[in-house]
Amino acid sequence: MVSSILGRALAPALPGSVAGITWWIKVFDRLSGFLAQLFAIAGILIATRMVGSAIRSNSHDLLFKIVAVPVTILVGFLVMTRMRIDYSEPRGALALALASGALALAAAPRLIQNAHTRAVGLVLALTGLGGLLHAVAQGLALQANLEALPDRFAAARGLETASFVLGLLATACAAAWLFGFGRGHASWLKLLVILAGAGLFSRAALVGSGPDAYLHEVLAARSLGYLLRQPAPFLPSPLVGMCIVFQLILSVWLVVARRPSSSRLVLCLCLTSVGATDIPLLALALTLGALMARAPASTDARTPGQQLPSPSSPSAGALRRASS
Repeated sequence: MVSSILGRALAPALPGSVAGITWWIKVFDRLSGFLAQLFAIAGILIATRMVGSAIRSNSHDLLFKIVAVPVTILVGFLVMTRMRIDYSEPRGALALALASGALALAAAPRLIQNAHTRAVGLVLALTGLGGLLHAVAQGLALQANLEALPDRFAAARGLETASFVLGLLATACAAAWLFGFGRGHASWLKLLVILAGAGLFSRAALVGSGPDAYLHEVLAARSLGYLLRQPAPFLPSPLVGMCIVFQLILSVWLVVARRPSSSRLVLCLCLTSVGATDIPLLALALTLGALMARAPASTDARTPGQQLPSPSSPSAGALRRASS
């Protein structure tokens, strides 16, 4: 998550924003590169271990087991060989989005069937489907620009709008799971705090695009510009920017609000990768989220001589909802 924010928004926004910060530009650029490499290596190792555990588990979900192995291999290979996607050749980006989206969709049905993991399954399904639509929209937009096809570009913007709406639904599910609406005014107060933070950042970005702006407003405008979706959906840019900032703040809240459980980490990875699974590290994040959501519990990895758990024990792979 930190690597995504630094690499996608802050580090690219610093050059050209103000004079005399060359040292800070170099520091943030090197820091974002180091964190990206660290996440790539650690993520691939963790994904490899999790996919092995998924295969050895006693789960009868054959579809997930069939999809998990090739997707993990493909995403790991593309992440290690193509840390920076060349958007003039979208086949690598499409492969990343298709692979990670397929794994998320394969992991979601079994989670949705369980009341304890239904929110996680819905977020995985919505994020995976939205990532697929985003990748197809980018491919259509690139082809439309190269061949001067305005109708195809309009279709690309329509697909991007649908992808954005799916991302909003995933964010709403994650927020409802985290805050537990209906439990009192505290939940609504927390939501209002996040919305206020997203609104203030979006306002600073809007002011920062004009003359006589302060440095923090210029940085907000430039950072948000790198986070906005391309092609642009059929929605006002300030609204899109505010929703993107809200997703990032909510993903941070999922981690730092309390000691993170497995479900919180899965939701954080999904929200971080919403609408951007064509980027290698974010495709890896969604892959990790899907594998983590379906990871078997320790009771499932028992030896043949061990006894089965009692009926009152938690089911294998179940992600329990954290108490608010």
